Amino acid sequence: MSTTGRFARPQRLAASELFSTTDTEATEIALGLLQITSLPSGPWNDPTAPGLGDDEKALLAEQWGIHDRGDWLGTIDHLTTVRRRRHVWMLHLSVRNDLHMALGRVPTANEWLDTIAAEGGDERDARPFARGIEHIEQEVRKRVGKEVVTPDLFVRTLDAYALGQAVAMTTWGVALGYADVAEARRIIHRISVETRPSFVSWTDFGLSYIAGCVMRWSDGTLDEDSFEKYGDVCGEFAAAASAKRHGPWATLPWPAPIDQRSLRQHQYRIG
Repeated sequence: MSTTGRFARPQRLAASELFSTTDTEATEIALGLLQITSLPSGPWNDPTAPGLGDDEKALLAEQWGIHDRGDWLGTIDHLTTVRRRRHVWMLHLSVRNDLHMALGRVPTANEWLDTIAAEGGDERDARPFARGIEHIEQEVRKRVGKEVVTPDLFVRTLDAYALGQAVAMTTWGVALGYADVAEARRIIHRISVETRPSFVSWTDFGLSYIAGCVMRWSDGTLDEDSFEKYGDVCGEFAAAASAKRHGPWATLPWPAPIDQRSLRQHQYRIG
């Protein structure tokens, strides 16, 4: 079950008039938009999470195990370093990333799996993962729009889910009384600096966020209902990326370049 399942869903993508929607701080906090708005905990650009009442705060503390400032800081650190990663998933994705660089296009599933096998990986074990990732890409493209999630975009990492949660968690800490806005801004800035080089655009980040969420909660084993259960932020994604709806992801810059080459240091073959 998603950690947001017992909260009421938002009716629209709202911004607070008390905080900017166009400056650097807005660009940084927008990394947490999907988690902030899907909880919901308030306007996407508000670092104080004003939508959390006493009941919601208690539920967050219960679900996340956050009972003091140390717990809160530890959770942010975990989300930004461990990032809900699984070693074998990272290996599978890095093979695809390197193959993309070599081919100059998104590799097919068979090309991806053949390369995993050629590098000593277990193709049979990797097949459900690869099919699941491709299914997520197809569903996001269908629901958000092919003009937004273009065919050249693909899931290269699952990290955006944890990183987006880390930004949201930072704002929740302000509401819980563990930090003031100034400290929250500093933490969000650090997360932003660490995040930007890993993605090419807001759309790339959003696709990774949804893929990370679905893979996390399905435990990497997708069935026909998995996306419906866990990929339910496509509406927020579409709104955020819509220029007609003045979505922040359509107007805010993605300021960092990316080196898309894999940084793999470990291969499937050991020894």
